[in-house]
Amino acid sequence: MADENKLKNGELRVGLEEEDIIWKDRKRVTIFALPWSFTQYSLTASRLFIKKGFINYTEGEVRLYRIKDITYTQSLGERIGRTGTLKIISTDASTPALEILHIKNARRVKDVLSQAVEVSRRENGVRASEIIGGAPAGRGGGGSALGPDIFPDRNGDGIDDRNQ
Repeated sequence: MADENKLKNGELRVGLEEEDIIWKDRKRVTIFALPWSFTQYSLTASRLFIKKGFINYTEGEVRLYRIKDITYTQSLGERIGRTGTLKIISTDASTPALEILHIKNARRVKDVLSQAVEVSRRENGVRASEIIGGAPAGRGGGGSALGPDIFPDRNGDGIDDRNQ
């Protein structure tokens, strides 16, 4: 009986709930926008995953509530191939900047990602404070009103430490 409950090396005995994938695509190459690359992107309700490599494999993720900015760009070659690129800025320590390169429906993916980020922020109780011209957003003035230290953020994750 005791042997039945023993955990072997490398085994997991956890019932984790897997999230549904909202979107997935591959980095597309060539003027014909064919998905002939070893870079894959996927999005769930709470995370963005980037998987790269064939021989050497790397998998990264960014929690959506950590995303600060998303920019959509489209070069001439991408316009011809009907693809686009998303540039993402986050407060994630390992992935502060990320590019989702040459994907189909990039503008629509940007909209979906933006909405998912807002939902994730609400669910995690994260308040975004943007500084424009040295003053907090929504408080005119443009001077150095409160400066960059509006809330305590000792660990540098961009989240008010009072809410953690």
